[in-house]
Amino acid sequence: MKRLLLLLLTPLISFAYIHNAEREICTQLLSAIFQNKKVIKVYSTCPEISQNNTTDSKIILVDTPKKADLIITNKYIDIQSNKPIFVRKYYLLKKYKKRAIGGFYWQKGRPNIIFEGKNLKKFNIILPDNFQRFIEYAPEE
Repeated sequence: MKRLLLLLLTPLISFAYIHNAEREICTQLLSAIFQNKKVIKVYSTCPEISQNNTTDSKIILVDTPKKADLIITNKYIDIQSNKPIFVRKYYLLKKYKKRAIGGFYWQKGRPNIIFEGKNLKKFNIILPDNFQRFIEYAPEE
């Protein structure tokens, strides 16, 4: 009986650990992107990002993209605001290539972080030194 219970609980514990780690990574990324802001206004289409589960009190969720400093999305939507976008799926980097400053997504069971150098420059975002290794620069077109 104990083994059965352990087998049933192991995926739940793993999911909770991954979810907490993901939330913490997202919080650190937001703080790195907006180092000098006292309050970061975020519009998100991701259900896992809610006011109840952010670990940083300076992150406030807003109800429209126009009110946000940053848009976080896990799906393609027609966003009429010219705000920087941070994606949660790899394919969205191409969909939002003129505004995506970066992404955090899972690939082959591993978390991946990427920042688009050209768009960081466009939105005047300077990342701290410990995030410089995640910046990629596309070849000039």
